[in-house]
Amino acid sequence: MTLARLCARLGQRVDPASLVVFRVGFGLIGAIAAVRFVALGWVEALLLSPTVHFPWVPWAAIPPARVLYGLFAVQALAGVAIAAGARPRLASGLWLGSFVAVELLDKTLYLNHYVLCTLLGATLLCTPAGSARWRGPRVAAWVLWLLRFEIALVYLWAGIAKVNSDWLLCAEPLTTWLQARAGLPVLGGLLAHDATALAMSWGGAVYDLTVPFLLLWPRTRVIGMGLVLGFHAAVGWLFPIGIFPFVMILGATLLLDPSWPRRWVADAPVPPEPGAAPSALGSATLAAVVLVLALFPARYLWWGTDVAWTERGYRFGWRVLLNEKTGLVEYRIVEPATERTWRLSPSEQLTPLQHQRMRTEPDLIRDYALHLAREHEAEGRDVEVYVDSWAALNGRRSQRFIVPDLDLTQPMTALQAQRWITPLQGSCDRWGDDRQPR
Repeated sequence: MTLARLCARLGQRVDPASLVVFRVGFGLIGAIAAVRFVALGWVEALLLSPTVHFPWVPWAAIPPARVLYGLFAVQALAGVAIAAGARPRLASGLWLGSFVAVELLDKTLYLNHYVLCTLLGATLLCTPAGSARWRGPRVAAWVLWLLRFEIALVYLWAGIAKVNSDWLLCAEPLTTWLQARAGLPVLGGLLAHDATALAMSWGGAVYDLTVPFLLLWPRTRVIGMGLVLGFHAAVGWLFPIGIFPFVMILGATLLLDPSWPRRWVADAPVPPEPGAAPSALGSATLAAVVLVLALFPARYLWWGTDVAWTERGYRFGWRVLLNEKTGLVEYRIVEPATERTWRLSPSEQLTPLQHQRMRTEPDLIRDYALHLAREHEAEGRDVEVYVDSWAALNGRRSQRFIVPDLDLTQPMTALQAQRWITPLQGSCDRWGDDRQPR
């Protein structure tokens, strides 16, 4: 297909029905998620109570409680407005701004589906998708295809990330997670079997790599949608991960025929309209967005490290449910001028969730070292901060994680030049002795 024909096809007008259903569902999920976060006490437990935070940017400080609760109120109300189609641009902007403002406050709250929701919310704001109407005019096909592309990328990169020995040969981390559910009634014994984990690992990889195409091809859409519903029902049952299954099921409907909702409603189809190819500037902008979204998850290949171990390039890469990582961390603070030394366990200051995430993610280990240095600097001491850190990945034996004789207050470029993260030792051998005893 030539570039001119591709642009012409992207400019064709399509039925807005599937976009309307998506917009309504997305708004309701956003509103319910905000209410749920408040109702479960997570605002207090995860944001207000902790004395230490790991912000994405230095200026993202925790606001007063009334401001924080106000942000969640804005999310809830804006989500309802998005669903109702009321002032869609304003509603999408308010929801996106308040959602991102909260997500910037602490890295330990990072979840893949929060990133996806941010991306989808930005698309509703910046394209006609957010203002699509049931009986309104048709929309340009590129709007639908951009959302389809964003959903398909999650599946495809999740599938690509599963093509590794841990997942396909050792069935890790599924073996560990399913054995932890051996006590479930009826299915517990089956879930604990190694063959179950291996079958689910291969099935999950094949599912991720094929389901977008099954949904796009008319002859296999019923099969594809059945797999989507079954897969996310099982994942939601075995691994409670919040709104992720609902977001992905809703997103999968975008890959169906644009008119699919009208089959369930006694309504006349929207009459066809002539289309127009996007402008040169519009086409270039769309191509740039697509290229960045497609390639950004691959940045770990440039760095050439084991992304599951170093976590460099792990976030924003659609690497879903791939790691079972545990760790131990103790800090050693040295004041060179007096040769005084302090030892500190981060569990003394951090919440259980923060401690769990920090001790297995190198950038968080360094962030906490910088926090300790700032605390001592406020008391008039110039210190160096070292860490004794051990971690275990996907059943391997625990090994040293961070080089212990490097001052973590150095610039990140200096630490990377000194290979501050130790290389992962050992391979995942399903039949060998490299794995932790169970």
